[in-house]
Amino acid sequence: MKTAIRIFLTVITVLASYLFFYWVPFSFLIGLINSELVPGLLSIIPAAWVGYYVWKKTGAISVGLSTYIIMGGIILGTIGFLGGFLGPIIFTPKADQGPLLGIFITGPIGFIAGLMGGGLLWAIKGKNNSD
Repeated sequence: MKTAIRIFLTVITVLASYLFFYWVPFSFLIGLINSELVPGLLSIIPAAWVGYYVWKKTGAISVGLSTYIIMGGIILGTIGFLGGFLGPIIFTPKADQGPLLGIFITGPIGFIAGLMGGGLLWAIKGKNNSD
């Protein structure tokens, strides 16, 4: 895979993972944590791991079915999450529950569609390589 595409996919997945881990688990601990620094630092760890995984797997030469499925889920889930999370913030900034669209609807739907799409892509590539 080309380096520019790998960089783009890695940056997008790191951003989405950071936003997800920052807002979802730490929104339940608002009264317990007095500092904004703690959730930010603790969200960087899983986001960096996801970024490392995406960078490593997009550079692999031969990949199997599980890699296609996981990468498809991560990539389309990220796109769905960012679209649903940032879209309402940009287009309707006064909406109270706009970002919840990305967290509960478009992110999970994109992830599931990516899982199925990754498996389908693997099957199509397998048929093309066997000819």
